[in-house]
Parts: sequence; C-alpha cells; structure tokens
Amino acid sequence: MEQKPSEAKVAVSPERAWEDRGFIESWDERTDKERSIRDMQMKTVVFMIPHPREQAIRLLDVGAGYGALAAAILADRPNASAVCLDGSEEMIKLGRERNGRFKGRVEFVRGALDAPDWSSALSGSFDAVVSARALHHLTHEQRHRFFRAAHGLLNAGGCFINADSLLAPSEGLRQQYRRTRQRWIDGPSGNTEGETHASRVRLPHGAHYNGLMEDELGWLRAAGFKDVDVFWKFTNYCVYGGFK
Repeated sequence: MEQKPSEAKVAVSPERAWEDRGFIESWDERTDKERSIRDMQMKTVVFMIPHPREQAIRLLDVGAGYGALAAAILADRPNASAVCLDGSEEMIKLGRERNGRFKGRVEFVRGALDAPDWSSALSGSFDAVVSARALHHLTHEQRHRFFRAAHGLLNAGGCFINADSLLAPSEGLRQQYRRTRQRWIDGPSGNTEGETHASRVRLPHGAHYNGLMEDELGWLRAAGFKDVDVFWKFTNYCVYGGFK
C-alpha cells in the first residue's frame, strides 16, 4: 500500500533535518494535527505582551522557523516589527516566502541558539523576546545562558515568553498527558489508547532537553526576570515567561 505523505518517514539525518525542505514539509504536516493546541499557545504569547497594541515595539522570535509566531504578533500589532532568528537557511527561505505581507516589518537572521555567542548575530535591543517549541532542543546549561542573554537584550518593561513543552514529573503522568492530548486531537470517537499512527511517526529533529516547570521558572528568576509565571498550560505543553 502506498504511504500517504503524513505517514511516510523522511530519510534524513538529525543534523541535516532542518535544511531539508521535504523534512520541513513533513514535520509541518504532522504537527498540524496539534493545531488547536498550537493556536492556544500562540494566542497566549500574543496576548501576554504587555505593551499597548498600537505601540511600535520591536520583537525577537528565537528558533523562529519560518516565523509563524512572529507573524501572529505582527498581525495583531500593526506598528510592530520583528527579527526572526533561526539556524536553518531553508527555514529562513521558507519564512521569507510565507511572510511577504509583512515586507519591511520582518527580518530573518541566521544564528545557532546553542552557540555561546548566539546573540552576536543581532543588533539593537528588543521590547519582547518570544519563542515557540524551540528551546527544548537546548541543554539545561545552554538554556541558563540563553535566559541571561535574552534578559540582556530586552528594554526596560520588556518580556520574555516561551511556548514549549515540559518534562512530566513522572512516567505515569507523562503517559496520562499523552492520552489526554490524543483524546483532544482525535475527539470523542478517536483512538482510546492514546496513540495514533501519526503520533508514532518519529521524524529526526534532534534531542529534547525539557526541564521541570519549577526548574524553568527558577532559571528565569536567576536570569533577572520578574513576575515569572506559567501563563497557560495543557498537559506538558505550556506558555511561561517573565518581565524586565
């Protein structure tokens, strides 16, 4: 039987995954099954930015991919501008293709978040630093450094907001979270075992280093952020951050 695109495994190494357009499209299609969850995460980021909507803020989207989160913020804030930082040249090309309507308001910059000097690729300061489903690829020590650097990039009154996943406190809870998400995605008549074929397809996109929620919030406080909190949470998916 011929495999559908969403069911096919993409033969690409983890090191090259984000430079392969076929992999990116397969990943995009697979994660689209979680669109309702992703939309809640994204809207929370958009709504939690504290500045008035009419203010001409400058934001940084890190691990931006093709800039979906930045685009949502720009659509909500007509005077905002964005810098999208990502390590994949192919993602950046795709971002420029998809965000033509924000010409003059969005800039794509290539830079590796796991590099100690990742912020050297940027110029100026920002009113908001945001990220979506990217920072879990950084080790805990790299995230310590990242949070400190993000705090240093922000103007007074700015914010850091991250939409990502967390480490479940136990294996039992991790399994329950998976079943709960699957019921949400599939609906009442969906898979009751908590795992569809789509969720079993593992595309190679690097290691995950999720932290526990209390660890993540502690790292933000240690970096200098104030009013650190979880702004939204569903199973182990969350939006959290702090302010300067």
